[in-house]
Amino acid sequence: MTRSDDWETVYEGVVRRVGAPRTWEQAEMAGCLSADGIASHRAAGVLWRLPDIEPRLEITIPQRRKAVLDGFVVHRTRLLQPVDRARRSGIPVTSLARTVIDVALEVPRIAPGLVNHVLARRKVPLALLVDRLKAQGMVGRSGAGGLMEMLEERRGRKRHVDSELQRRFEEIALGGYRAGLLPEPFFEYPVQLRDGRWRYPDVAYPPPVMVGFEAHSYEHHSTLEAFASDVERNLELFGEGWMIVPITAVQLRDPPRLVAVMARIIAAAEARRG
Repeated sequence: MTRSDDWETVYEGVVRRVGAPRTWEQAEMAGCLSADGIASHRAAGVLWRLPDIEPRLEITIPQRRKAVLDGFVVHRTRLLQPVDRARRSGIPVTSLARTVIDVALEVPRIAPGLVNHVLARRKVPLALLVDRLKAQGMVGRSGAGGLMEMLEERRGRKRHVDSELQRRFEEIALGGYRAGLLPEPFFEYPVQLRDGRWRYPDVAYPPPVMVGFEAHSYEHHSTLEAFASDVERNLELFGEGWMIVPITAVQLRDPPRLVAVMARIIAAAEARRG
């Protein structure tokens, strides 16, 4: 396609610079350009940094269009509205809500954790997930009925917890309160930063105490990026006068000791502010 020795053809109409590093994102973008498609399903899940999703080359194109790309899974759809489109790292991609629905239907085993994740992290409103699932149609779609039941079940919940570690920690904190050993805990307590953004400590004791405890699991914090993100969030809360204390599964093995340590930390914070 090109006469320059500096470029090589990837797909018809798509070229790359010779010698440039080959990356998964580059390959995904090339497929999108070649087929005039949009990154979707697990590829979109990776771009949205959703948990437990391995990189895979996948795109979605309109129902009547045809495309064959080596190494790609190509999906066709009758419905891809503007609300279903976004961009991540410059790559056209299905919206987060549409991505969650597509992945949940394609990989049912991770659907519960995926839905819990985006709801707990306040990334997508539950109503939007329900709306986009209905918009795509329920009839004849494998797994759509079960996914809708899952979403409807979550309508009745006031809060959505992302991990079993956090659930266990909340139970211990609540038990300490009921036993008269700890103040009343507030779960995912909203703290507004000075720039208007919000942060939500897992277990918090609001002003005048201003102590928060964060449940840290190795599964969700095993990468440098995830670890650095948590540190950054804690620094932001420190800047607002909060003390943030990390808790791991090791501490949860001994609930009485954990409650006693939490009580001492809270008492120390109260003494400093008193």
